[in-house]
Amino acid sequence: MTQLDSTRKAGSVGTAEELRRAACEATGLDDFGGDDHLEGLSVLIDSFEREADLTPHGVRIARAMIHSALTGRLRSEAAFKKHPEHVDVAIERPIFICGLTRTGSTALQRLLGADPAHQGLEMWLAENPQPRPTREEQAHNADFQRCDAFYRARQAKEADLMKVHFMGAEEAEECWRLLQQTLLSISYESVAYVPSYSRWLAAQDWTATYARYKKNLQLIGLNDRDRRWVLKSPSHVFAIDELMKNFPDALIVRTFRDPQTSMASTFSLVEQGKHDMSRAFDREAIGRTQLDLWSRGNAGFNRARARYNPDQFVDMDYRDFVADPIGTVENLYAAFGLPFTEAARTAIEEAHQASLADHRRPSHQYRLEDFGVTAEEVEEKFSATN
Repeated sequence: MTQLDSTRKAGSVGTAEELRRAACEATGLDDFGGDDHLEGLSVLIDSFEREADLTPHGVRIARAMIHSALTGRLRSEAAFKKHPEHVDVAIERPIFICGLTRTGSTALQRLLGADPAHQGLEMWLAENPQPRPTREEQAHNADFQRCDAFYRARQAKEADLMKVHFMGAEEAEECWRLLQQTLLSISYESVAYVPSYSRWLAAQDWTATYARYKKNLQLIGLNDRDRRWVLKSPSHVFAIDELMKNFPDALIVRTFRDPQTSMASTFSLVEQGKHDMSRAFDREAIGRTQLDLWSRGNAGFNRARARYNPDQFVDMDYRDFVADPIGTVENLYAAFGLPFTEAARTAIEEAHQASLADHRRPSHQYRLEDFGVTAEEVEEKFSATN
């Protein structure tokens, strides 16, 4: 038992000071690189404590999520100092995949990332930022070994969830694990009922968060400077202006699907992913909050997109992707003027075949009405944002 566990109030997530101290103890580091994370940390803790009605298991998950953000930040700061040359790494025409959740964005990211000319954000590096080692070095890396063991255990324990969204240490993963280093992340409102934090987050400027995110990409890609980044997070729709300030030549793929289907699937995924941590986050709360969140994100994306060069944006219809994944990828390359080499085609086709393995084959059932939402409500919300 750590000192934090022995002193905090029963059922409490803990104070910001306690959580920061625990992160320092876990890493042996003490430089958080400034205090721009403190306001978000305070607002999040307060919302967890007052509004989420966390279960005992939920308290542990909430603490673990915050712990991950803080330890990741500490590790980044240490690595920035160890590798000061990261600031000279250019990130040119990175591909960002965003859009509504449950629209094929993860599958698309992993296919694009299979191209030998590309690089993605592997799960273990998102959690433990450092220059990407060679495959041989990675196998002996303690951070990789620890992360790999954790996700292999989850794959065995949570097989149903893995069929909806497969996770592994070496898999390309969403960007939120880097974005959360400033405690700005929609990940928290996707696992618990935290309305105060949600309102606070909606009013924030993410420019500094994306600047830090870029530094982490420069660090992780230090040994792969000539490979294009392929990045993905549905949450990018909330910060297109801030993203473009930091990556002015970004190439953005917006994935889309019938909102009635994507929202029903989202509600179901959130229900599985919340692990019963928040008693206040019942099915009705999930339906209400997630519909509001993603319809707002859709509106914000559409407004922001109109301010930039249309050649930097391409839409991908989920139906086209399912019908012809390789052809859809080839069309994206053509739209952005990127070379679709034979090496790329071969690697992408192999990645697609691997994705069809039984342990990764989607098995997901969902209905809007199970979450207190009607098709008419979804139609009204999204018709007002297009």
